Amino acid sequence: MRVSRVGIVAKPNSEEAVRVASDTERFLTSRGIEVVHITAMPNTVNSVSSYEEAMSADLIVVVGGDGTIMWVAQRVGTTPILGIKVGARGFLCETTPEEATNTLTRILEGKTYLEYKSRLSIVSKGHRLPDALNEALVTSARPSKIIRFSVSANGSHIHRGMADGVIVSTTTGATAYALSAGGPIIDPDLEVIELVFVCPLHHGVRPVILPPSAKVEITLLPGSSSGLLVLDGQTSVAVEEGEQVFVERSRSPAVFLRVAPADFYEKVRKSLNMGFEA
Repeated sequence: MRVSRVGIVAKPNSEEAVRVASDTERFLTSRGIEVVHITAMPNTVNSVSSYEEAMSADLIVVVGGDGTIMWVAQRVGTTPILGIKVGARGFLCETTPEEATNTLTRILEGKTYLEYKSRLSIVSKGHRLPDALNEALVTSARPSKIIRFSVSANGSHIHRGMADGVIVSTTTGATAYALSAGGPIIDPDLEVIELVFVCPLHHGVRPVILPPSAKVEITLLPGSSSGLLVLDGQTSVAVEEGEQVFVERSRSPAVFLRVAPADFYEKVRKSLNMGFEA
């Protein structure tokens, strides 16, 4: 992969991220690489010019954590992303500030490969929303209130009842909110869609694993509290009684630039503080 133009996004309100981004820019420009700055503005849509600049770059370097990476992934199409971990969670990141120069050197030498991660395509109110890398969550718009909803996949009814919400997750998102809500860890080599019910009223309700071809439909039923559809914790829209949310695998994956294969389970143990007896 030839790299001549790089976009850099730094985690908002982080002095360390700004410092690492500046160091990254100096290194890249010293190697003759053109650098484009993209301002991360959580919960907003960036300007058209920033979209065009990002998608015309060969690579987007994200200095931050998983939240910043997901914000970028919703906006840059299939432009490859390289994450430099600055923050509490960096499961999607490839390198650290201490190793960033070595990683970038390997990239410029062409010692890389691309990793493709499935995203979710979501339609609400007849409009397609930004693709989600981790999950689409339908929950109550009012704190401490539950929603009443039904879930089906490919026309087959799966659940009808009440809960705090329902998560539709990718394999990538299985180690995020879905895991915290009681879902399983899913090996990244498995291509699936996961349903996790958040605090369901009936204790027998369990997570459901669906094939990647599944088309999920979530409907708020009569008598439900007003709902909220949240994508990757970044974008949210209101969902009212009787409205439907449609979720399926997107045709456009997120693309990550990697320099070395990672041990997924080692990363899980370290990131989630799972016990491991020597």
